[in-house]
Parts: sequence; C-alpha cells; structure tokens
Amino acid sequence: MVEARSFGLIGDPVDHSLSPAMHRAGFAALGVTASYALVRVPAEESASVETEMRRLASSGGGNVTVPHKAVAARALDRPSETVAFLGACNCFWGDRGGAVAGDNTDVEGIRMALSARLSRPPVRVLILGAGGSAAAAGLAVLELGASSVSICNRTQKRAQDLAINLAGRGVPVSELRGTPSGDYDVVINATSLGLRDGDPLPARFDRLSAALVLDLVYGPRRTAWTLAAEAAGSGWVDGREVLLHQGAACYPHWFGAEAPVPAMRSALFGDDA
Repeated sequence: MVEARSFGLIGDPVDHSLSPAMHRAGFAALGVTASYALVRVPAEESASVETEMRRLASSGGGNVTVPHKAVAARALDRPSETVAFLGACNCFWGDRGGAVAGDNTDVEGIRMALSARLSRPPVRVLILGAGGSAAAAGLAVLELGASSVSICNRTQKRAQDLAINLAGRGVPVSELRGTPSGDYDVVINATSLGLRDGDPLPARFDRLSAALVLDLVYGPRRTAWTLAAEAAGSGWVDGREVLLHQGAACYPHWFGAEAPVPAMRSALFGDDA
C-alpha cells in the first residue's frame, strides 16, 4: 500500500482558501496519494509555524500564507536564493536528509499572471503593501522589465526598506507617501484588504488610474476591488490566476514533476476555467 503524503497551508486566515480544492485536483490528476489540509496559526502564535512546517515536511510539505511568510523563511534549513533575497517563503518540502527546504513561488505566480495580459514591459508600476507578497510582486515586475516601481504602505519604514532592497536590482524603486494617485501601467494589491467582509478598498480610482489591476486577494468570486477597477475602465487580473501558477510551481519541488495545470484551473474557476 502506498503511504499517503501530507501537505497543508499554514496561515491566518485560511478558511477562505481555495488551495485544498486546487491541490487535491492536482494530486488526483497526477496520480499521487496525498492529502492537503488547512492549518490555522494565529499571528500571535508564530512560534508554532516552524513546528507545523516540520510536521508536514516529514511526509510532504506545503505552503505558507499571510502573516507567516517571513517566519517561514527563517525556519528553513535550505532556503532558495529567492527566499534569501526576499525574506519570504510560501512553499516548503522535506528532503531525504530530513532538512526543510523552501522557495518563493509567489514570484512566478505573479509574473505568469501578469505576462498573460501584458503586451510589453510595464513602464510605471504601483504596489500596495510592503510585506512578503509585495516583495514577491516587486521582484516579479522587475523580471518583467518594469521601468519604475512605487511602493505604498501605511507603515512608511516597511515601504522604505522594501524599496531599498528592490532598488538593488538596478531599477528605480521609490516609496510613495500619502493617498495613491496618478497614472500607472500596473497596480497590484499586495495587502490583506479584501480578505474579510467589510474591508475598505486598498485604493480608490477617483485619483488613481491603472491600465491593469492585479488583486492578490482572491475568493470564489471576483473581489470588490477588481469590480471597482473594471467600473473605472481598468483591465484586471483575478488573484486566482496567481494562486494557480504559484501552486503549479510547487509541484517540481514536491513531486519532481510538472503540475497538471488544466485540472487545477478547473478546480479553481469551475465553469469559468
């Protein structure tokens, strides 16, 4: 009998996550015996993140979401170069020697989701937020050839630190103070706003114009922010596209095989796939 491998998503909140449905469909299509569970670890209990990572890595691996990506990066025995640069990990697994290895596949997920909608490198990019997801978004748009990147976050010091880190790759990256305004090729919501009912929009479109909007927050239906963007005349990309591609990028690490993307897409988007 084949022993089932265990995978899971560590974060808070996690109840909204579509990762279990996506990965269970992927496991079935790949023909592997594995489970995928939700593991809620409250922000104030971040010391438990490493314990949960090692438990899952002992027979498989998993993913990490807000607010624990930085904690996960520090818990790794073998971080990838991308994790070391960003200080954030969203994908981990156990190796044969018992060590916990990890990568940041958010970068590939964001890059893939945007590249499908962009006909040329973006000139001006605005990133809302300054956490692990924002760092991944910054690296992704730099890889896509962005000419300039602005970062807006309610805590200025975090925005400054991220801007300095990303600017080391040779492209102007600046901190944007105050309410976002102006014209941009791409605006990315890398905050958690939209995860909970009643959250305010991460940015309004009365003074902000964007050719393309990407919301990293997702749900079973479109978010209020992508609907507002569309009403303002902007193109939009659903966060489920990022979830799909970052999840698919985990499979070579977990199974040494390419992910069955069509099956995973069907589980995420249903009739809209």
